[in-house]
Amino acid sequence: MMKNYFLLLLVFPLFVQAQTVEFESSITADLSAYSGTASFAGLGEYEIFPDFVDGILDKPIILVDGFDPGDTRDINGLYSLLDFTGTSGAQNLADLVRAEGFDVVVLNFPQYLRLSDNTLLNVDDATDTNADMVIDELDYPGSTLIDGGADFMERNAMLLVELINTLNANKVGEEELVIIGPSMGGLISRYALNYMENQTLDHETRLWISFDAPHHGANVPLGFQHQFNFLAFGLGEDLNVAELQPVVNGLLKSSAARQLLVDHLEPHLASGSDVEFDPTKLLPEPHPFKIIFDANINSLTPTGFPQNTRNVSIINGSGIGSPYKAKDGVTNVTPGFTVIDDTFNVPDTPLPTTAQIGVNLTPATADGSQLISKILVEANFFGTITIFDIEVNAQAPSFSDGVDAASGGLFDLGGFTDGLGSEGLVGDFIAALQIDKFNFIPSVSAMALESTNNEINWYHNINLSNDSTEDTTNSTPFVNWYMPTDNENHVQLTEANVLFALDEIMPETLSNSEFDNVATLKIGKNPINHELLILSNSTVNDATISLIDITGKLVYNTTNTTLSSRTTIPLNLDSGVYVLNIENKEGISYKTKIAVK
Repeated sequence: MMKNYFLLLLVFPLFVQAQTVEFESSITADLSAYSGTASFAGLGEYEIFPDFVDGILDKPIILVDGFDPGDTRDINGLYSLLDFTGTSGAQNLADLVRAEGFDVVVLNFPQYLRLSDNTLLNVDDATDTNADMVIDELDYPGSTLIDGGADFMERNAMLLVELINTLNANKVGEEELVIIGPSMGGLISRYALNYMENQTLDHETRLWISFDAPHHGANVPLGFQHQFNFLAFGLGEDLNVAELQPVVNGLLKSSAARQLLVDHLEPHLASGSDVEFDPTKLLPEPHPFKIIFDANINSLTPTGFPQNTRNVSIINGSGIGSPYKAKDGVTNVTPGFTVIDDTFNVPDTPLPTTAQIGVNLTPATADGSQLISKILVEANFFGTITIFDIEVNAQAPSFSDGVDAASGGLFDLGGFTDGLGSEGLVGDFIAALQIDKFNFIPSVSAMALESTNNEINWYHNINLSNDSTEDTTNSTPFVNWYMPTDNENHVQLTEANVLFALDEIMPETLSNSEFDNVATLKIGKNPINHELLILSNSTVNDATISLIDITGKLVYNTTNTTLSSRTTIPLNLDSGVYVLNIENKEGISYKTKIAVK
C-alpha cells in the first residue's frame, strides 16, 4: 500500500501533542434489521500517543473503547485503564509498549447529537442553548442524542474500520497493526475485522487481543434488572426511585445492552406492561437485538472470527471454575444465592411505609422455578395496607445452572450505584446487599468456547488441553490465552496478564517459531504458585529446562526431562517475573515469561 508520507509530515506535530481527532465513518452499517433503528454513519474520536523511541507513527496499537454509557471515560480515562501494579510498583501497559517503539492509538465513542439536517455534533462541542445545565435534544430541536458508548456495535465497528484504514494509509513502513479489544471493544473489533475480510479490505492487522470480551454474551442478574426497573418506574410517580431511572434507560435498555445480555428484562415483560413480568416466562431469554447481532457477526467469516490475524484471549474469569465470593470475602456465591432480603422504612410518605426487598440469583437447574425478585410495600393506617406485593420467579435451563453464580470477570456493583448517594432507601438498599460484585463476563463466553445446539454450560470445566463431550466443548477460536485461577474484576490488568500481552505484542523478543515444528507448548495456570504446568501436543525427549530471573541469574536448571501432554515441575521461587527456556536435544529453544505469585 502506498503511504501518504507528505500528509504524515503535515499532521505529525499533532501526533506528538496527542490531540483528539474527531471523525465520521465513511461506511454506514446497515441496521435495518433492528426495528425502528436509523442507519447512519457514526461519530468517533481518537488520539495517537507516539512511542518514546523515535516519535514516528510506524508500529500502531489500537485500544478500542468498550461499554461506556454516558461516555464516562474520555480518552485519557481509557489510557489509564491500562494501569496495573506489578513487582516494580504502579505501571501502565501503554507506557511499556511505547518504550519499546510502539505507538498507542486510543479510540473512543463519544456522545453526540444527530441534528435535524443529519449532521453530527459532538456533545463536547454543543451549546446549552436553553441554559438548563444539560446538553440534550432540547438544545437542538429535531435532534437525536446518540450515546456512542452504548450504541449499536455495528455502527461503532465501522468507525474502527475507518480508523484502521486511516492508520494504514499514513503509517511509516509496513508494520502491521495490533488491536486490543477490552470488553465490548472485543466484539466491536471482532466485527470490524470480520467485516473487512468479508469485503476483501486489507486490515493489515497481525494480532488481535480479545480482553474479557463477551463472545457468547454478558450477564446482569435478572433479579437486579427487575428490581431496578420496577423501583424506577413501577411504584408510581410519588414513590418511584428517580435516581434509578438513568440506570435502566441509559444502561439496561441501551442498544448495546440489548445486543449483549444473555438474559434481558424486556422479553420477560407481560404484554402491554413496562414493569410487570410475565409469570410464564421463566427461562433465560435474550433481547431480539442479541439474536440479530449474533447472526450478523457470525455471517461475515466462516468461523465468525477474523481469519487473517493471530487471535488470542485474556479473560478475568477463573479458568478452573472457581466460584466468586460474597461481600464478606469468605462465602462462595452459588446458584440461588440470597443477595438481599430486608425490610426498609420508606421516607417522605404520608403514612408510615415499609418496603420488603428480596433479590436472589438465578437458581440451579435441579431447583426448578425459584424466587429472584420480591417487592412488598405496606403502609400502616389503622392496620396494614398492602400497596405492592410483587414476586418474580425464574428457572435455569436444563443444560446449565443459572449463569449468575458462574465464574467470570466480575462487575463491581458500584458501577450501578455510583452517584445514587448513600442516604434514604437507596443507601439502605446498597448497605444491605450481600454481594458487591457479580459475574459479568462468564469465562466460557470470554473464551468463546463452542457449544452444541447453543446449549452453553456456564459451569463448564475449562481444560483446553483435553477434549470434552459436554454440551460446551473445549474448542476455542483463540490460539493462545491467559486465564487466572481466581475470578478478577472485569478488564483488570495484572502483572501476569500484562506479561502475556507483552509476549504477544513483542514476539520478536521471544520467538518460538522454530520450536513449533517440534511441539506446540503452552504454560498452564500462569501465574504459578509452587509448580509449573507445561502442556505439549507431542512428546519432547531429553529436554533441558531453565529459569532466569529479571537480573539474569539462573535460578532453576534441569536436564534429560521428558515433556508429555501434561508435565508438572515443582518449584520454590520468590514472587516475580522469570524467563523460562526449554531446549530440546537438537538445541532448538522455546522461550516464554512466567510470573510467580
